[in-house]
Amino acid sequence: MKPIRFYFALVCGKLTIAVLKLFRKRATNFPGSVVLTLCPKFLKYIEKPGKIIAVTGTNGKTTVSNMLLDILEDNGYDCTNNNFGGNVDTGICAALLKDSTVTGKAKKKYCVLEIDERSAAKIYPYLEPDILIVTNLTRDSYKRNAHVEYIFSILDNNIPDKTHLILNADDLISSSLKKNNKRTTFGMQPFEGEELVDNIVRDINACPVCSAPLEYSFLRYNHIGRAKCSVCDFCSPVPDFDVTSRTLTGDGHADMTIAHGKTIEKYNVPCENTINLYNAVAVITALRVFGLEQQQLEKSFKRIQVVRSRYDITEENGRVLRCIMAKGQNPVACSHSLKIAKDTPDCAIILLWDDFYDRKETSENTAWYYDVDFEFLVNDNIRQIIVAGKRSPDLLLRLLIAGIPEEKIKTTEQEADAAALLSLESIKNIYIFFDMYEDQYKEMLKVKIKEMMKNADRSAIP
Repeated sequence: MKPIRFYFALVCGKLTIAVLKLFRKRATNFPGSVVLTLCPKFLKYIEKPGKIIAVTGTNGKTTVSNMLLDILEDNGYDCTNNNFGGNVDTGICAALLKDSTVTGKAKKKYCVLEIDERSAAKIYPYLEPDILIVTNLTRDSYKRNAHVEYIFSILDNNIPDKTHLILNADDLISSSLKKNNKRTTFGMQPFEGEELVDNIVRDINACPVCSAPLEYSFLRYNHIGRAKCSVCDFCSPVPDFDVTSRTLTGDGHADMTIAHGKTIEKYNVPCENTINLYNAVAVITALRVFGLEQQQLEKSFKRIQVVRSRYDITEENGRVLRCIMAKGQNPVACSHSLKIAKDTPDCAIILLWDDFYDRKETSENTAWYYDVDFEFLVNDNIRQIIVAGKRSPDLLLRLLIAGIPEEKIKTTEQEADAAALLSLESIKNIYIFFDMYEDQYKEMLKVKIKEMMKNADRSAIP
């Protein structure tokens, strides 16, 4: 029997949502904070949808969750979701509260939830996903998730035994989660013409079974690749859904061929960089397990897009501007962004990695800059680098240590001034790399640079 305090919290939560709507406020996780304050086990008592697909992992959670939701809705599934941004216990409660009746019954049969890794102990005892995608596990923010084994242990101890896991076979860490659970794996073989880079940061070098050195058949970024122990039988699992080829189509999309058992499936997906290709294959794997057919996925991929606030391409007058978001203080995500630009011809880069979120908390932590592979930018094709923000002197120092010539670098402490430092002469490709808290400046620079591209001399393009 549910306690009275649950129903009291439920009513207060519903009233909170109503008041927020009345004042046209965006209802994020605040209603969830209200109900958990009044009833700490609210998540236990509220009814859950009949089928729950959840997503967790270091990088890609939001992109994968949005793609799942878009495709399911495109195929007629009405889903409870938390895509307003609250992926901790308060956000999960707010999502379920929003789509519940006044007695706490679930209004919808299906549910897609993004779940923060560290919140596992607060969520999984009360909410059991039918399918859980783990995108990857790599080092993250020093303040929260820096130690991969720590995050692994939280997930391994709290993921329900009955949950069907969708795991990245190219990640030796996350693919080792909950070994007795039912699992389906995905991965990507090396592609023709793809440069595989041995970057500085790697989260696993020794066999977790016998501590002998690992031997990689290929390494795509960080520890993402395929490996085996040099002594014992430990190795990467064989993917159930394995991307055997991909062709970039030049419009932000890619054609992928996936081997699944004895069948070959082909998809055109709305992404082209490596992390988002992994995200797309994770979505395909999960939804094929869920029960959607290949043809349904093919049609839906033609109608959806990766969120443009995270990966945006603008072409104007022969030049290309790419705006790519990486999670702030996450050296692996930031390193991968830089790798994208590594071999792009005639390139200029604007860096908006200023820890804006930390700045308002008066925290000074620039140590993560030294785990980022800025060495990728030591290349003749990188013509200009502009560093913007209060911590531009710290980033300048890191770039100089990486070996980048000082004459290539310009700095400003005002993000909005970065466009004025950009010269489009001999530049065909421009990148803006930003974290999620710098979006306002990214949008401002995007408008200015697009106008510059429109008015620039096209004959100056190499």
